[in-house]
Amino acid sequence: MHRARLTAWLIVLIGLCGCASNSSSDQRLSYRSEEFRAELRERVPTLSGELGRPPFEVTRDISILAERRVMSAPPGASRVRALVSFLSDPKPTGLGLKYDWAVSANAKATIKSGRGDCVALATVLVGLGRSLGWPIYFAEARTLTPITHEFREVTVLSDHMVVIVLAKSVRMSIDFLGLVEEGVDIRPIDDLTAYAHLINNVAGQRVLNEKGADLMAVWSVAQKGFELATQIEPRLGRAWNNLGIAYTRLGQFDQARLAYQRAVELDTAFGSAEHNLMIMETRVRGGTTMIESKLP
Repeated sequence: MHRARLTAWLIVLIGLCGCASNSSSDQRLSYRSEEFRAELRERVPTLSGELGRPPFEVTRDISILAERRVMSAPPGASRVRALVSFLSDPKPTGLGLKYDWAVSANAKATIKSGRGDCVALATVLVGLGRSLGWPIYFAEARTLTPITHEFREVTVLSDHMVVIVLAKSVRMSIDFLGLVEEGVDIRPIDDLTAYAHLINNVAGQRVLNEKGADLMAVWSVAQKGFELATQIEPRLGRAWNNLGIAYTRLGQFDQARLAYQRAVELDTAFGSAEHNLMIMETRVRGGTTMIESKLP
């Protein structure tokens, strides 16, 4: 993956397409920190510590630096561009962040490490925008061609996340890879769904980045991460599909079957769940199984 400065390829700021603005008016997209924690405890009562915090939280010092940078620009779209530039400009005038598809983390960890994937960078941008009082949200961007990584007979689908600003005078989307073109479906998502994407990515990267010999232990840790993602957002089909892969690798085929079937019910993109379930059944039973899918 090309390691360019964010501003070289991130400032793909476009007029927001209709698909994002057609979301239901009563759909809640953003949560204050204390509301986020309360909702997360409701969904996963056992969650605590760092995992129980909103991923978009940033420190007050960083917020002050961002505010100074933004307020020096003219109102409107120029301030959005100023905030995006603040992410990538070298220190001390910016955060010096770089894109890295193999690193996903919350905003504070991303700022500390100086790199992250599109989900990680989105948490930073949303956190800073929220500290400025902006109507800024996470959004999924579904590309015509999936972003995939091949790993030991497994095709891993990468989430592509963008950030949208929906103000009266500014309606823009910020793409961290420059993939938002005609035909790309941009869908705003709530903070909890974005967090489930993040947890799903972190779990997957544990496996993708592992170079040690004890893969069973690695898959066991990843399985717990995928399970957590499905608890946070039970409708996240990608996490159910990944959970099925983890269960399969651990030899827990009954659990894997249930996870794959749930992913199929949720219409996971590109048919990966059906494919993975078929492969598992073929190897376990020595034959094939019928997978029913709804036609559009």
